[in-house]
Amino acid sequence: KAGVRYDIDTMNNCTQSLRSRYSRFLPANPTTSSPRRMMVRRLRSDATAPSMLFARGGCSSLSLSSPSSRRFSSLVSWKVEEDADKHKIGIITLKSPETYNALTVEMGNEFRSLVSRLEDNISNSIEVEKQESNNGSSKNVGAIVLCGEGDKAFSAGGDLQWLHSLSENSVHANVDAMLRFYRSFLCLREKLPVPVIGALHGPAVGAGACLALACDMRVGASGHLPLLGFPFCRLGIPTGMGALHLLQNCSKLGSAQTGEILLLGKTLTGEEALDFGLVNRLVPQERVKEEAKRLALEITRTAHPVAVRSMVRSMRLGTDHGGGSLADCLYKDAHAQAMCYNRGDWGEGLRAAKTKTA
Repeated sequence: KAGVRYDIDTMNNCTQSLRSRYSRFLPANPTTSSPRRMMVRRLRSDATAPSMLFARGGCSSLSLSSPSSRRFSSLVSWKVEEDADKHKIGIITLKSPETYNALTVEMGNEFRSLVSRLEDNISNSIEVEKQESNNGSSKNVGAIVLCGEGDKAFSAGGDLQWLHSLSENSVHANVDAMLRFYRSFLCLREKLPVPVIGALHGPAVGAGACLALACDMRVGASGHLPLLGFPFCRLGIPTGMGALHLLQNCSKLGSAQTGEILLLGKTLTGEEALDFGLVNRLVPQERVKEEAKRLALEITRTAHPVAVRSMVRSMRLGTDHGGGSLADCLYKDAHAQAMCYNRGDWGEGLRAAKTKTA
């Protein structure tokens, strides 16, 4: 893998600079501060951290091979569907049903490579070669549906085994690792110029909930089933992957309600999510994916593509950039979680979760 190498002095200077710059919302003693206290600091802090843009470059960017040289047949798939009038929608599927579509580093690398490829193809209307699992090209795709394979879950969140292994790393190494992980999935907000609709036919938990909230619209399952879960504090870490930012900016929730959900590690049903403005529509579980496709086609048929792309850009810019941006939040999340990984009791919540799911 290509990457950026730093000498020891440069890394030490960088670490000291970060500590002084963020000392007001990072714990003075990472071995004794609880994730709940760190979450309180995050909820109270204003967004004054320097912007760490998603853009290519920066000390934490991940070098990727050319998107055209890779196939997406393992953990992420892409296909195009069109109606009788040749209106096209795209479908991205997380393909790890045996792990409830848990988000892993490997899946993130595939996801980012696919999104980078689609950025070029959709933005520039470049024809791409047909692949075994892909029918048609991504030219003139008007909207995209993001879903999880299987009938159990949209995504169970971050891979617990990988998260537990981070306790062996240094703080600065974990900051970089978490930023790469966050951006590998949330890059869809920067790179995909068309609306992305999340099809939540099952639970979206932790990082999976953040990925769902990163979509422009969401269709969820009705029937008072668990839909969006934020168990970070229960697992022994503060929120990550922009959960605080996304929850506040994708809903009607105030800071007090957001704090209650995150500090108590609540899981919301579809009906609660609809009341809070976190989903657009609820349908029976077996119809969620089809309803998401129907919504994507409705957008593609009724609105001019230039107007749609302009609106998508404006909506995302309104929440992702400027003061209190998503990029700022991701950087603070990465640092706060990295500090927690160095705690002596780190992993107890994860071990309990793994035992419960075993």
